[in-house]
Amino acid sequence: MTRRNREAGSLLIEFAGSLIVLSTLFAGIFQVGYAFYAYENLVNAVRAGARYASLSSGSAAAGPALETSVRNLVVFGETKPSAVAKPIVAGLRPENVELIVGPGVATVSIRGFVIDSLFAKVRLDERPTVSFPLAKRGTQ
Repeated sequence: MTRRNREAGSLLIEFAGSLIVLSTLFAGIFQVGYAFYAYENLVNAVRAGARYASLSSGSAAAGPALETSVRNLVVFGETKPSAVAKPIVAGLRPENVELIVGPGVATVSIRGFVIDSLFAKVRLDERPTVSFPLAKRGTQ
């Protein structure tokens, strides 16, 4: 028997072991990257919703109509979405958006939402939260 025949299968075993390690590493990188991507989309949506609420809170659209508009803006990216509109992050629903218009400030936050990554779920409760001061209307 030659030396080559005794070591013929070792290369295949080493490749299989390193393939498992690399696959796990890439899947983990993908999962963390997707969670950051989804969270950044949520931060931008909540910021837009809080800004819209702060600018619209003194108008005639305040009340339940304002809350519905803000929720739609955060979830779908527009205040009056079409029937086939998709959420900016998969699984996000208008019920997950909370609007609080207090004295001088409008606060929008996400509650009870879970980012469903490849292998794990990232629970977001009261994150992200953005507050904007209410816009002052000039008296003319």
